[in-house]
Parts: sequence; structure tokens; C-alpha cells
Amino acid sequence: MNSNLKRTFAAVAASGLLLGVAACSDDDSDSVSDASSAAESGAAEASDAMGGSDSTEAESTETDGADDAEGSNGSGDTELPEGLQAAYDEAGGEQGEWGAVQSVESANGATLATFENGWAVENDSGEVTPLIGMIGETWANDGGLDNEIGLPTAPESGDAMQGWTQQFENGTISWMQDEDGTWEADVEDNE
Repeated sequence: MNSNLKRTFAAVAASGLLLGVAACSDDDSDSVSDASSAAESGAAEASDAMGGSDSTEAESTETDGADDAEGSNGSGDTELPEGLQAAYDEAGGEQGEWGAVQSVESANGATLATFENGWAVENDSGEVTPLIGMIGETWANDGGLDNEIGLPTAPESGDAMQGWTQQFENGTISWMQDEDGTWEADVEDNE
């Protein structure tokens, strides 16, 4: 029998013994409380021995409300607005090309969702536009929802031979090779 399995059996047995002792005790209130704490600790150790996590710690975690401003529902999960959720589902959800949701933030009627493999923006009209690769990274690093070039108005277009370009409210961002063959982002304002 391996050591993890032995520790699991020992933790479960210890928890059972402690609960049995608590049930037979004259002073039920203190003993039951002590036994419950010991049982939770034993269960956590058993879970850890099997490679799990301490569920009692996760249950007692409180939020300070800061996540709500970022679009979180307070439980650590991010909630996408309806339009972004539909686009995310169409792209395959967490197993799709965008990957898992990392964060959601809103400003000026628009919502930006950051995913493992890119970004998507829902404008105040409910239209969703994806941003990927270096164009998305350039836009996000230059201010995201507060970027002077504005929100994306269409997905990027192009290919590996010619490079890529994406239209925004106030200009374009391109990812192309320069004369030396070096790839770089180019931001052009319409102004």
C-alpha cells in the first residue's frame, strides 16, 4: 500500500474516532466543536494526500467587492454579458480558440473580455469584435477600452505573407514586416 493511501486511511479513521469520542462526551458543545475542527482538518489532510485541495478553505474565502467592479460575480467566476457569452460559446467556449476567460471589465458602455488566447470587445450596440495576436496585445497595452484609437470595428484581416490589419473607430493597427523582415505593430490614427 502506498504512503498516500495509508495517510488517507489514517486521516479518515482519525476523523471517525474523533467524532465517536465527541458523541460520547459529557460536554457536547466543546467536544463536538473540537471534533468537528479535527475532522475537517483530517478530511483536508486526506484530500491533500490524494492530490486534492482544502475545500474548507475555499468555502470560507470572502470577497471584498473589488471583483464586482471587474465583472466578477463575487465567487471568482467571471460573467460575460449576453453578446460576449454568445460569441464565446460560438468560438467553442473554454475549449475553443479563445480559451478560458481571464477577466471582464467595462467602461463607457463597452465591455472587454480577456481570454487565454486573446480579447473580445462588446460595444454599446451589442456588437462583439475579437482581437488576437500582436494587434490585440498592442491595443490592450496601449489602453484597451481607453485606447485613443477606439474600439475595434471589424476582426483583423490578412495572412502570414502580407501581415494583418484591424480597423478601429479612429484608425488601424497593423502587424507587418518592415523592410528588414522584422515584424512590428504600426498604429495609424485617422486624424
